[in-house]
Amino acid sequence: MTRNQEHLPKDFSKAIMDIAIGLPTNILTIVRGNTTNIRSEDFSGIMCLLAENNIQVIKLDINETRDVITINNYIHRSILYIFFWPRGEISKLFLSGIKEAIRVAVITNPRPKVFRLYYNQASPNKLNHLTLVNWWSGSLYKSPALPPADKVYHDFQGRIFDVPVLHAPPWHFVIYNNDSTVNVTGGRDDKLLSLLAKKLNFKYRYYDPPERSQGTRIAGNGTFKGTLGLIWKRKADFFLGDVTMTWERLQAVEFSFLTLADSGAFLTHAPDKLSETLAIIRPFRWEVWPLVGATLLITGPALWIVIAAPLLWQRRKGNKLALLNSCCWFTTSLFLRQSSSKEPSKTHKARLVSILISLGATYVIGDMYSANLTSLLARPAKEPPIGTLPALEEAMRENGYELVVESHSSSLAILQNGTGVYGRLARLMRRQRIQRVRSVEIGVRLVLTKRRVAILGGRETLYYDTERFGAHNFHLSEKLYTRYSAIALQIGCPYLETFNNLAMTLFEAGILSKMTTDEYKNLPKESRKSKPVTESDSKESTDVTENSQNEPQSESTIGLEPVSLTMLRGAFCLLGIGYFLSAAVLLTEIHIHRRKENQKITNSTDMSNTPHSTRRIYLKQHFEKMFKIIYVFIDRALRHDGRE
Repeated sequence: MTRNQEHLPKDFSKAIMDIAIGLPTNILTIVRGNTTNIRSEDFSGIMCLLAENNIQVIKLDINETRDVITINNYIHRSILYIFFWPRGEISKLFLSGIKEAIRVAVITNPRPKVFRLYYNQASPNKLNHLTLVNWWSGSLYKSPALPPADKVYHDFQGRIFDVPVLHAPPWHFVIYNNDSTVNVTGGRDDKLLSLLAKKLNFKYRYYDPPERSQGTRIAGNGTFKGTLGLIWKRKADFFLGDVTMTWERLQAVEFSFLTLADSGAFLTHAPDKLSETLAIIRPFRWEVWPLVGATLLITGPALWIVIAAPLLWQRRKGNKLALLNSCCWFTTSLFLRQSSSKEPSKTHKARLVSILISLGATYVIGDMYSANLTSLLARPAKEPPIGTLPALEEAMRENGYELVVESHSSSLAILQNGTGVYGRLARLMRRQRIQRVRSVEIGVRLVLTKRRVAILGGRETLYYDTERFGAHNFHLSEKLYTRYSAIALQIGCPYLETFNNLAMTLFEAGILSKMTTDEYKNLPKESRKSKPVTESDSKESTDVTENSQNEPQSESTIGLEPVSLTMLRGAFCLLGIGYFLSAAVLLTEIHIHRRKENQKITNSTDMSNTPHSTRRIYLKQHFEKMFKIIYVFIDRALRHDGRE
């Protein structure tokens, strides 16, 4: 806190007390190193005066000289470092070591009983600079002692920021040039940064970071890779993109108010569709025919029993076999919705049963077939899509699916640190040759080409890429977990609150959602097949681009189309099957009819050769008349009407 001085200036203790009250603060730590030669009475006087004003004082002695602030990264927004510079100008070496995120105040004593207070976060566009913000001459000139950050950083006065950028549609569309420069052509977050720059009056320059990745966490050896590692090392001011807030990242950077409320999901190739030709025939599977046959076998004899039941005790003469044949054909015509004016019987019981059969055929069987046919005409998938993590795990174990993630992303951290199904998926991924891809876009191309590949990432990013490459080619899973994206800044960043206020206003007003929606609306104007953005990307996705450009799309990758003659091929096939069955039935009936005619001719010749046949017929008719008289007598006795 001091340099090599034996006596503190007069009224120094009172000035320190007024400054501490004007900050305001409740705790003040006095650090004294081994090079300090100040009397203990002076320290005791300062501590007693501060304690009288309810300010807790902590005395810390350092035995060896160490750069603890920068080495241990003791930088936080709530920590203020106050230095006393008794005489002379503040050295440039001291100024060069001041980071913008470190809150540094310097007290000078230009003349007796006068103390000046300098502050490094009083100018939004000056780095390594101390600005006079207050002074003490018997009392503090103004309160609070230091200017608040929201008033200082509401206008950056044309300050220029160097911002790293990554190619990640729809957040940033970046073209990497051979001279290590970048050209940002658009994106949701590019519009957001432009809006922030216009509102806060600052400028920005994009640059290509050394490692084109976000970064996951601080490694065991004390390194942090990716763009977030640059912010952690305080080599970059902030990073705007699809940066998910995680606990590991919060140990290295700070996040603003959320710019995107998203969820995690994984993307797989859409299952193959069933053929349109067999769509109308597909309801007639083998499982259907036993039920259809059983229905026909039951309804025909059931109607015959209702009609022929009175004949069992009335002993009326009639051709029961012909009646059964008529009942079967009548019920069959009802099921086929064919008009039939020839009823097997005129009785009310027969008509009631016929009506019930007709209603069942119309509203039950017919509607079920129509609904089944309608769903099948929508071309369902051959196999159920993969929509949950257990289903993905089963597909990876049994069907040879592979799961890939973006390098140094939050999705990778979830798999590495997750338990349960996430841990099992991570263990299954270790068997793969390819586990990580450079970007989500490359992973989506991999899914499009190899089919049995899934990629885990943000749902909004995956949804946008599916729209780019054709939504009918992919299947997006259900929401797995909630993830929030925000602006990543340095720990202790003084303008975090300013960014928070603007981001909160834009989020609550729906402007951020409108920006995201506009990117989807601009999709038809862009190419549906994006080109490789770098040479390395083109090498990784050579197979993908060649297959997607040279090979024609198969039937399973074509979206829904209006009804055409191509979709009606199944109807013509079904019509041909009907004609074939009709011809077969006609030939069968002709054959049976000829056989019956030949049998009648044979029987007539046999009867002419047997003279005793007439006597047998006479006796048979006589006994039938006798039994008929007996049954009629019994029937009248039981008061039954013998007529129909």
